[in-house]
Amino acid sequence: MLNSLLRLLLVLWVLGYLVVSCGGLFSGSAGAAAGGLLAGTVLLVPWLVGVLVLAIVIWLTNPRGAR
Repeated sequence: MLNSLLRLLLVLWVLGYLVVSCGGLFSGSAGAAAGGLLAGTVLLVPWLVGVLVLAIVIWLTNPRGAR
C-alpha cells in the first residue's frame, strides 16, 4: 500500500514540475513563458533530488517477492 502511494506521489511530483516549468508556454504570453523557464531552471535541482529520494524509497518499500 505504501509503495503504491509513493509511486503515485512520484507521478504527481514529475507532472507538477512539468506544469510549473512548461505552463507558461501555453499561456501565449512571453512574460509567462520567461517566468516558467526561470521557475523551471530554479526548481530543477530540488526536483531531481526529490525524484531520486522518491525512487530510492519506492525501491526500499517494494515487496521483495513481487517482480
